[in-house]
Formats: sequence, C-alpha cells, structure tokens
Amino acid sequence: MLNQVKLTILSENRVVSPQLVAEQGLSIFVETPEGNVLFDTGQTEAFIHNARILNISLEKTDFVVLSHGHYDHTGGLPYLAEFKSPLPVICHPALINKKYRVYSAGNLDIGVPWEKNVLARKGIVFHFHTHPYQIFTNVWFSGEVPRNNQYETIDEAYKQRVLESLIHDELHDDGFLVINTAKGVIVLLGCGHAGPVNSLKHAMRITGNRHVYALIGGMHLSSADEEKIDLIIKNIHKINPDLIVPLHCTGFKAIHKFFNTFKDRVQLLNVGDQITVS
Repeated sequence: MLNQVKLTILSENRVVSPQLVAEQGLSIFVETPEGNVLFDTGQTEAFIHNARILNISLEKTDFVVLSHGHYDHTGGLPYLAEFKSPLPVICHPALINKKYRVYSAGNLDIGVPWEKNVLARKGIVFHFHTHPYQIFTNVWFSGEVPRNNQYETIDEAYKQRVLESLIHDELHDDGFLVINTAKGVIVLLGCGHAGPVNSLKHAMRITGNRHVYALIGGMHLSSADEEKIDLIIKNIHKINPDLIVPLHCTGFKAIHKFFNTFKDRVQLLNVGDQITVS
C-alpha cells in the first residue's frame, strides 16, 4: 500500500484562478513513489497550459490512462505527444471505435478526435486491456467494469459504429484508475458510465481492500432522474468512502444530494486543486 499520493486536477469544468483554464473535460495528474500517471487528457491542450502554470512536469508522465473513448477525455492526447515521446497509453480496445450521441436533429460525433495510426507515428504506444491491468505495484487500470445492478444503465442515445451499422454503445471501454493506499482505495472515474457503485465494487475486488478512502471524478448524473441518483447515493453510502470529490459530469442535483448525505466528506474542487495522501 502506498503511503504517499498526490493528485492534481489539470482539466475540469470549473475554475477559480484567472491564470488557469477550465473546459468541459477531465484530466488528473497522479504522482506516487512508484511512478506517475496522467489520467485522461481533457478536450484540448488546456491541461498542458494548466500544468505549466502549476509547475507540473508532464515530461515525467510514465503512463497515460484513458478512461473511455469520448472527446472530452481523450482530445488532449495529440498535444501531449508533441513533447513526450515515446508515450505509453493504457486503455480498452473499444476506446477507438467511432462513437456518437443521437439527437432528434442528427448524430453528434463524440468519439476520439484523432486516428490511432497518426498518433502511433508520433510515438504513442497503445496498450489495450479488457481485464484489470497492474501498472505499478499499487496502481491498476480497471479494464471492463462488471455491470451488476439494474439502476446503473447506459442511455440508449449512445451509439457506436460497427461495420455499416449504428448499434447501442454499452461503453464497455469505460474504465477507471484505482490506487491502493494505506488510508484505503482511491478510485478515479472519468465519467463513470459503468456506474460509480459498480466501479467501487470492482476496485475492491481488484485490490482486495474493502475500505474506500476516496471516490473522485465524473459520475455522469447531470441528466439522471432523482430515483437513479438516490439509488446510487444509497449504495455508495453502504460502501462508506471517507472522501467524495464529484467532478465534471456529476451534475448539480447529484452534488447537492451527495452533500446532504455525506456532509463534510464531500469536497467540490476546481482546476488546480490538489489532494494529498500522506
């Protein structure tokens, strides 16, 4: 178990400092004695600008982990490739599939805004994993998250192209980063499409640690109905994490309900904020 971890939010929807840049996206720099991981890359090069202002050396990134194949979590990868090469990237193979969200006015492309072959020529080395993958002794990529409840479902509006057909995208590529610390497990979610409850339980299985110290990241509840939000919060309460940091796509309603349930265990953080475990 790690005795020291530092997390810095490099890309997020909210910002306070006028020197930093917010965007619809997520990127978190994870520093441990075993090595450094960049979790997601946001939508643009904003995370690189913010890292420079915060004196974060992205050149010291050992691995990039991409949570899933949507543009606001993967869009910054080509910018990182410009000054860090070779660069190993860990993700699920379905991350590079063509992905869409269906609206009445048409289909919106929400997938990765780059081609794998182009990035490979720039020194990006993709490592695809469908099962839990141990990056360092105490840091894992989750692989596919088992879906074990009836309330954490994927909206039918999400589609992916297979051959010439658009089919429902179950987002099997949705994964997370898990860190095993002396205070408990830290789980970093990108959007948490597979569900925060499913993800927490999978993290405990991977590590063998039943105590969750922190749940951090997007939980994709901004447009969820109150029944779904209440069920998720009820079941997270059973797991009883010490700290909850709702980011990105969690949504105001869900954040409000999290605060009502967990009180001062909820922290609302912004671009540039840090979490240190020591």
